Amino acid sequence: MAENPRFLLRFWGVRGSYPTPGRHTLRHGGNTACVEVQAGPHILIFDAGSGIIGLGKELMDVVHKQTDLRAGMNIALFLTHGHGDHLVGFPFFTPLFDPHAHIDLFGPQLAGQDIEQLVTPLMSPPYFPVDVRQLPSQRTFHTIRDEQCIIWSAGKSEPEIGEDETTEALDGELRVRAKFTSSHPLNGSIVYRIEYAKRCVVYATDVEWGDGYEQAFLDFVEGADVLIHDAQYTTADYKHGKHGFGHSTVDMAVGVAMAAHVQKLILFHHEPTYDDNKLDTLEKEARRQFKQTRSACEGMEIDLLA
Repeated sequence: MAENPRFLLRFWGVRGSYPTPGRHTLRHGGNTACVEVQAGPHILIFDAGSGIIGLGKELMDVVHKQTDLRAGMNIALFLTHGHGDHLVGFPFFTPLFDPHAHIDLFGPQLAGQDIEQLVTPLMSPPYFPVDVRQLPSQRTFHTIRDEQCIIWSAGKSEPEIGEDETTEALDGELRVRAKFTSSHPLNGSIVYRIEYAKRCVVYATDVEWGDGYEQAFLDFVEGADVLIHDAQYTTADYKHGKHGFGHSTVDMAVGVAMAAHVQKLILFHHEPTYDDNKLDTLEKEARRQFKQTRSACEGMEIDLLA
C-alpha cells in the first residue's frame, strides 16, 4: 500500500519569550513555539513551548480512537535549544504519560549536557511532582551535531542519523537536516530543514543577523518552499536595546527569504508585547518587500502538496 503523501504544517505556538494569553492576542495566539509537521506517516514536532500542550492532547485523542491501541504512535520531537520558552510545555505533553507513545527526542548538546540531561530536570522533584524517568511512554534520546541528517527510509518508523547529505531525498524518504548557528546566546541554536516528497521546509527560530547573514545559513535555506523565520522585533525596537538578544527583525527575515530564493516566508516567534493589530501591520509591511509573506498564527495550516 502506498504511503499517504501528505506534507502538512500546523502551528500550535508562535510567540517568543513567554506566553501571552488575552484578548489582544486572540488572532495570532499567545502560546510559545511549537510547530507540527505531518510528513507521510510521520509526526514531527519542532520545539516544546506552551503550544505543545494542546497538540499533545489531540495526538492522544487520535491514538485512543484506534481500533488496535497496540499500534500506538511514533512521535519525533526536535528541540532547537534549551531556553525556557521552547521547553515550558514539555512536562505537560500528554504522550509522555501514555504507554502507547514512542517519542524520539532530538536536540543539541548544551553547556556539556546532552538532550536527556537537559530535559530530565524539567520533570524531576522538587520542581515537578512526576519523574520523567518513571513515565510509561517509550523515549529515545538523540543528541545531534552540526550538519547531521536524520533519515526515515520509506516504510520505516525508526530513524537513522548520519552526516548531512546534499543529494535529494528518495521517494518516500523523509529527511531532517540540522545546521548549528551561534547567533543566539549563550549556546546557539539549531536550524532544521525538513525534506519530503520533493518539497522542503526550513525552521529557523532564535537566530539573529545584525552583522549580516551567514553564507552557510543562506546555502542551507536556499530554495525552501516554506521558511519559518524568527521575526521578533521591528527594526526600531531592535536598534533600541535589543541588539544581541539572539532574535531577528521582520526586515532580517525578509532579507533571508529574498537572498535564499524561498517560495514563502512565515514570520515567527512574535514579540510578546506586540498585539494582533501590530503584527498585522508588520505583515503588511513585509509583504511590500516579499509578497509571499504571512504572519504565523495559532491554528494556521500549510499544505505543501496542495
